[in-house]
Amino acid sequence: MNTQGIDSKLIDALSCASSLELFQLNAVIARMLADPRRIIAVRTNMNLGQTVRFLDWRDGQLRSAKVLAMTATQVTLHEEGTRREWKLPYAAVEAPDPLNTATT
Repeated sequence: MNTQGIDSKLIDALSCASSLELFQLNAVIARMLADPRRIIAVRTNMNLGQTVRFLDWRDGQLRSAKVLAMTATQVTLHEEGTRREWKLPYAAVEAPDPLNTATT
């Protein structure tokens, strides 16, 4: 993953962590991201057909896509430029601005 845009101090601190410490941190983060309150916060302002931004885990870049489907834990997106479908956890999607939720 491209670390561009991530605070270099954070990268340096994590580079010094042991594998066990990184594993523990990963477990804590996974639990926090799976928190239903976080999922609801994203889903509340999301509609089918709406354009949202998501994080491409392969290169760390934000991309735009339209919402095709929503399940309890994942959203299916269609990236028009590449015609690729993505099934992602809600944590990977930027919560739309509640003041601008019109379908685009």
